[in-house]
Amino acid sequence: MKVSIHHSFDDIPESARSLCVSTAPVRWFDSLDWYQCLFSTALGGVRLRIYVVSDDAGSALACLFCCTHKAQGRELASLSNYYTMEFSPVVKIGVDAKSAFAALADYIGAERPRWHTIRLDYLKKSNSMAAMFADALARSGFAVHRHHQYENWYLDCPDTSFEDYFAARPSRLRNTIERKGRKLYKSHQVTFVLFRKPEDDIEQGVRDYVMVYNSSWKQPEPHPGFMPRLARCLAAHDCLRLGVLYVDGKPVAAQFWITTRTEACIYKLAYDEQYADLSVGAVLSREMFRLALDVDRAARIDYGVGSEAYKQEWMSAKQEIVGARAYSRKTTRGLGQIVSARLRAIAKRMLDRPA
Repeated sequence: MKVSIHHSFDDIPESARSLCVSTAPVRWFDSLDWYQCLFSTALGGVRLRIYVVSDDAGSALACLFCCTHKAQGRELASLSNYYTMEFSPVVKIGVDAKSAFAALADYIGAERPRWHTIRLDYLKKSNSMAAMFADALARSGFAVHRHHQYENWYLDCPDTSFEDYFAARPSRLRNTIERKGRKLYKSHQVTFVLFRKPEDDIEQGVRDYVMVYNSSWKQPEPHPGFMPRLARCLAAHDCLRLGVLYVDGKPVAAQFWITTRTEACIYKLAYDEQYADLSVGAVLSREMFRLALDVDRAARIDYGVGSEAYKQEWMSAKQEIVGARAYSRKTTRGLGQIVSARLRAIAKRMLDRPA
């Protein structure tokens, strides 16, 4: 196996490009379109560093999308930020991932000047590839420390109909939606529109989504170009599920879902606060869950990053999202970070100890 480094998306070998393009309908956050969208609209000031592991014939086996920040010195970071739901190396199906990661970790460990830190964020506990790569860094000589970042609520729902799913929700949630829904449809003209493919006038859907978002309790997007480009990329792969609820012709609730062959991810949602008493957000959620279960037949519904209380009513389980820091034992700064990490771990154990 051999490893190569590339500093632009255009420089990626064709076999690596094909590998990362093919993942879009299956694992969106591993796809080349995802990384290009994130980098071009929401990651200013970083330099790309894309690692490609290839076999002796030059065919790509695995890719790792990273970046460096000038202010951080010799720190290698995952190509991710607060828009990321999950980060992992991209691995070709059927490849011996352990061997590919060993070659990659050894290569990174041998780079000069040495890296003080490898920083990986948004690693889901259920993602074996992410865990395997962190373990490879440890075997290569780095001191790897994992820490809690977020919770991720999800619902495993293979062969589940919406009717069965909704019947299992807490009675308070069901009764609220049914009561407010009847009132809403009785007193207003209500329309649900799904924007999914390029021919569905995605631009209009995004404009209405932004209108709702700006009328909600949420802060405006720090990178206004990100969501429109993401919507276009997703629509090209039929992975976009942008649902908008209109009341008397006005968009009042919007939900942005990312749906692949394996799961439906609830990525962004908002509603106009002027319509909060009509529970327009929950009414729209009912339509989106119906779509995910009865039309897309999703095997899992993922509620993204965060542990907001309302997610528990819609989901059934949660897992941890962790960050990993791999510190070099061969640099002064790396050794200092190892000591600091161990002291923090000792302090945490002491604070957590029962009185």
